[in-house]
Amino acid sequence: MEYYCYESLPQSTQGNHYFRLLEIFPSAKKDEPLKVHLQTFRLEDKPTYECLSYVWGTSSDDYEVLIEGADGELKKFKIRENLHYALRALRDPSKPRTLWADALCINEADREERNSQVALMGLLYWSASRVNIWLGLDPRGVAKTAFDAIKPISMAHWRNDGSMSQFSQAQADALDPTVWKGVTELYQRSWFGRVWVQQELGLSKEAYFYWGDAPPVDVRDVFGFDIWMECTGDAVRARFIGDASAVRGSRNLWLQYSRVTRSNWPGDNEHFMAVNPFLQILIDGSNCKATDPRDHVYAFLGHPAARRLNAYKNDLSMDYLEMCNSTRQTIITPDYQKTVDEVYLEVAKKLLLQHGDLRLLGAVSHSDETMKSEFPSWAPRWDANQHSKTIGTWPIGWPTKIEVPGIPLMRIHENALHVQGLVISTVTSLPKWTQESVEYTVAETFRRNSNRELLYGRRIFETKDGQKGLVQNVVQVGDDLVLLVGAYTACVLRRVEGTKFKLVGNCMLFGLQDDQLNKIINDGREHIQEIILI
Repeated sequence: MEYYCYESLPQSTQGNHYFRLLEIFPSAKKDEPLKVHLQTFRLEDKPTYECLSYVWGTSSDDYEVLIEGADGELKKFKIRENLHYALRALRDPSKPRTLWADALCINEADREERNSQVALMGLLYWSASRVNIWLGLDPRGVAKTAFDAIKPISMAHWRNDGSMSQFSQAQADALDPTVWKGVTELYQRSWFGRVWVQQELGLSKEAYFYWGDAPPVDVRDVFGFDIWMECTGDAVRARFIGDASAVRGSRNLWLQYSRVTRSNWPGDNEHFMAVNPFLQILIDGSNCKATDPRDHVYAFLGHPAARRLNAYKNDLSMDYLEMCNSTRQTIITPDYQKTVDEVYLEVAKKLLLQHGDLRLLGAVSHSDETMKSEFPSWAPRWDANQHSKTIGTWPIGWPTKIEVPGIPLMRIHENALHVQGLVISTVTSLPKWTQESVEYTVAETFRRNSNRELLYGRRIFETKDGQKGLVQNVVQVGDDLVLLVGAYTACVLRRVEGTKFKLVGNCMLFGLQDDQLNKIINDGREHIQEIILI
C-alpha cells in the first residue's frame, strides 16, 4: 500500500483562509484500523467541525492511519501514539466525525504551509463547535472516579451556594485516598503543561476533557474544582496533589483568552485587556513546555493582545473573527526559518514599542549561564524562565512609571538598548534568608497584589547605604542599583565597561513607595546618564 502525499492548499488571502479537515470513518470495533478522509475547506464558508487538543508526546511515528485519497484508494500515513489513541477515542461507532488535528491537517514537511497554518490556528480553534482535549490513556482505571470526585465540588463552586465555602483539615483527612489518587493523577497529566494547548483551550466555544475510556467532562468541572481548591480547599491540595501549578496555569490562561474572545463573560472586558497586555500572556505561558522554543511566542499569537498597537488600550474590534480578518497583523509573524534568538529578540523589540516603556525588563529571568551569554541581557528568553512571578510587569501590582520630564525614554541600536538612568547605590552584601526576613518580604509582596511565589529564585540584597530589596539569585556584590526612566521599579545592573551594563533583573525595594522612586530620580536629575544595556 502506498504512503499518502499531500496536495498543496490554495493560497490564503485576507478573508479567504484555506485549511484541511479530517473525517474519521465510523467503527464500532475498538481495534479497527483508523480510516480517515482529508478535505480542503474555506474557513469563511463556516464548515461545522470540532478540534482536537493533545500532546504530541515523545514517541516516534509508529502508528498508521489509512487516508482515503481523491481517487478513493486508501493510503498509509504514520502518526504518533498519542494521536492514534485520541482519534480512536473520538471515533463514533455509527457516523463520521469531522475534526481538525494539526499533525494530519497540516503538511508539517512544508515549511511555508506550516507557517501560514500556525498563523491561522487561533481562528481555527475559535471557530470550532467544540474542542476535545485528550489527556491520554488511563491504564489504572482511575479517570472516572477522579471526575466523579471533583464534579460535585465544582458544581457547588459555580452555583456559589455556600455548601463548600468552608473545608477543614479534618475533612481533608477523612477523604478516601483510593478515590482521590485519581485526582492526583489528573493533576499530573502532561497536557496541562504544554505551550500550544493553552491557546487551543482558551479560544474554545466549549471544551471537554477525554481521559481513557471515562465519559468526557466539561473543562469547567475541572477548573471550578481548582478555583475552589485555591480559595478554600488547600488542605486537599496539600494532602493529595502537591504542585497544582500546571493546572492552575492552564486555568488562568483559559480565563485570559475567554474573557476577551467570548461575549458571554461578565465584567469589564476592556479593562481586563488593559491590565493583561500581550507581555503578560507570554509571562503566564513561559513556564509551559515546548518542543520548539520559538513556540513560546508563536503559540500565543492568537490572543487579541498580540495585535494591539498600544499595550494598554484596546484599539481592536471585540469580535474575534472581525479582528482576525482585519488588516492588523500580529506583533510578529510566525517564521520557522528564523532562529530562536532572532524570534526572541524580534518580539522583545516589538514589545518595547507596543508598551512605550520598560515593563519588558521585568520579564527577564537570568541564570548564571544566561548572564554569560552573548544574547542581549535585556530581552527575555522565554524558554529559560526561572520565576513564576515577575517584578514590575503587571499593571495592577506596579502602576507607577518612573518619569523625568524632558528626558528621552529609550532607543535600540544594533541590539543594544540605550536608556536613561540614575545609579543610586551599590550592592554590598547578600544576607541569607531568615524566618524574619521571609515574613517581612511576604508582607511586601502582598502589598503588590502578589504572593510568596515572588520569593522563589530570588534573594535579599543590601546596598552600601542600607537599602534592602529582593532580586534574582544571580545578583553579586558590586552590582549597581539603578532607576531607569520608563521602568516601574528599580533594577540591578552589572557594569561591563564604561556605560555598558548587563541587566541582572528588576528588584523590589523594601519600605519605599512608588512616588519616592520618582522623587529620588528627579532630585538627582543632573546625574542621570545614558546607560547601554547589552
